[in-house]
Amino acid sequence: MSNNLNMQNNIAKLLDGVAVEWKPLGEVIKSLKTGLNPRNNFKLNTSDAMNFYITVREIQNGKIVFLDKTDKINNQALELINNRSNLEAGDILFSGTGTVGKTAVIDEKPKNWNIKEGVYVIKPVQEIVVSKYLSHLFNSKYIVNEYSKKIVGSPVISLPMSELKKIQIPIPPLHIQTEIARILDIFTELTAELTAELTAELTARKKQYEYYRNLLLNFPKVEDK
Repeated sequence: MSNNLNMQNNIAKLLDGVAVEWKPLGEVIKSLKTGLNPRNNFKLNTSDAMNFYITVREIQNGKIVFLDKTDKINNQALELINNRSNLEAGDILFSGTGTVGKTAVIDEKPKNWNIKEGVYVIKPVQEIVVSKYLSHLFNSKYIVNEYSKKIVGSPVISLPMSELKKIQIPIPPLHIQTEIARILDIFTELTAELTAELTAELTARKKQYEYYRNLLLNFPKVEDK
């Protein structure tokens, strides 16, 4: 309880008297682009495909996760997609179609993967907004409510890039943004660790239950006389 209270006090001091300017997203980013779909451009999972083709499915808990079922592309397709997306370290990925709003920050320039159309790549102006702060902001209740009003389409939904650029976002000083991102990163890691531990514990308990269920209910069959 005392740790929670100390955290609340520290956050209150951090935000006390901070001047916050609100600006449209389009004014604090260099660009908002997207990836590329195969269609007539390239084919997935060819014999020479060694690179990963990232969709909404691979954006998990703020990170890019390569799965066994992740599609692959060859070097030619990789270059073709990157001519459009131009992925770099510090960029933010944002799922703009299907499951809208999943985010991840690119830590280093990708060498063996790129994104599909519908996964947006946001390039913040680093002198104005910190990438990780902006990524967390996209998951805040207020911003989610704002961009949810702009979602269109059925049954496949999407958030038009032109509408995303209009979303008003709060811009506190850079050092405040950095500290906010640091605090939220800590909670994100703790949540991921607890989820993994609970999942492992649940799996172990399920196996234990199945073992004892089979043991306790394995009665000898009475043969007919």
